[in-house]
Amino acid sequence: MKKILTLLLLAISLHVSAQTEMTTQQMLLHKNADRLSIMDTLELPFEISAEKRLSKEDILNKKEGFFVTGLPRFEFDPIRGFGVGGNVFFFQNKTKEDPFFYYTPYRYSINSELFVFENGRIKAAINLDVPYVFNTKWRLRADAVFWEDPNAQYWGIGRESLNRLTFADKSGGTDGSLRRFNRVNDYEDNLRIAVPAANGGFLTDTHFNQFIQREKLFNFLGERVEMGGKLRIMFGYEMLFTAFEDYTGKIAEEAFLPNGTAVEAVQRPTLANIQKNDGTWDRFNLAGFSDRMQFTSMLAAALIYDTRDLEPDPSKGVFLQYSHEYSAPWLGSDFNFNKFMVQGQFIHTFHRWKNDRNRLTFAGLAAFGHIFGPKINFIEMWDLSSQAEAGGILVLGGGRSLRGFREARFLAPTVGLVNLEMRARLHDFNAFNQHFALGITPFYDFGTVWEGIRDVSLTEFRGAPGIGGRIAWNQSTILRLDYAQSREGGQFFFGFGHIF
Repeated sequence: MKKILTLLLLAISLHVSAQTEMTTQQMLLHKNADRLSIMDTLELPFEISAEKRLSKEDILNKKEGFFVTGLPRFEFDPIRGFGVGGNVFFFQNKTKEDPFFYYTPYRYSINSELFVFENGRIKAAINLDVPYVFNTKWRLRADAVFWEDPNAQYWGIGRESLNRLTFADKSGGTDGSLRRFNRVNDYEDNLRIAVPAANGGFLTDTHFNQFIQREKLFNFLGERVEMGGKLRIMFGYEMLFTAFEDYTGKIAEEAFLPNGTAVEAVQRPTLANIQKNDGTWDRFNLAGFSDRMQFTSMLAAALIYDTRDLEPDPSKGVFLQYSHEYSAPWLGSDFNFNKFMVQGQFIHTFHRWKNDRNRLTFAGLAAFGHIFGPKINFIEMWDLSSQAEAGGILVLGGGRSLRGFREARFLAPTVGLVNLEMRARLHDFNAFNQHFALGITPFYDFGTVWEGIRDVSLTEFRGAPGIGGRIAWNQSTILRLDYAQSREGGQFFFGFGHIF
């Protein structure tokens, strides 16, 4: 995989050097060239830093007025099978006479999503984002999410989750000696093997790393900008309703004898059940694993320094954030904990060509998160707290963190994550009155977990390289297809938006 990435980077470099620079005169022949002169004549109601102004290429290709983007989606997930659904995005950009046209990706956006997988997983969401609402320094965001997943993942907690996958070898039809598995698919095939029960019938471990998750989330955020739009002061409120079920003692979804014959088998204790009852979860103050809906009421705040030029697809700038979430009984919550995250992003374009329409951009993220308190909703350990546009980061594993590992593969109260991407935009075109830009993105993700801040050390990192394709649709909609390969196997992901 690393050799493939090296060859791709070399090919990108050769492609860049082979391009012929277009002239300023050619830029002036663009159908929207008048925008470059109009923007300096428009007066903003308050100062916005020149660093926040969109690039000339983005200004020339930005779509005016109201428009809709979106696609049906067909996915295959190694955990959940085939899925069907889609996203529909509604944008209002207003016109080139609006002074904010040159500083924001949109005046407002509404994102709707519905997805159903063959295993029964359902996700429905709607998100609203309104920068500079009513031409003021305020920004409003709101989210509503419904989520049900019969195969939510749990691979253990703490530093021990970094260990190789191990389980009793059942290939002989009984529980054999402990075996280490290099590939997650081989590990899961072994879990699905049924062994005879003492009183007849069969037992299996198909759902050993799974549980049933139901979640309803409502989030409201207000933000005020200062320092010409570079300093963002954010606060909000979140309501989270969660319920969980354990598979222990239930008939497993599937189970097989070593020769491949399907049989009906009862699920033995899952890892969540084992660690909940052996004191592991008490050590981490975890609570809330119940089939009864429980309420997490949270206040959220963040301080952000942001010089990116275009939030959905930046070509330059930095993003620095401290975010904090707080839940306590006096807020009506069933839980009591704090969670914070520190992150930094750096985006730099090394080279532009074809009159700035194509570019080679480095993007990097480093994040550190920690959760603590006397009674923690255990699902809150699944993501780093973030009030950025992309939301929290699911840790560690899956499509938005360590893309080469299964979601939530590495889990602990303290988490470190680094994502490195080289985003190459190689071609753009217009079709059906829409603007599209195509690119490829080699990347490398790595991170680790610790059991507390005092345990932080620069050892035992887990990482994986990958390659992705990108399609920028009218600038504000980014289609993302990623493939990553780790020591435990490879995974494909399709989604909307950069992961950061």
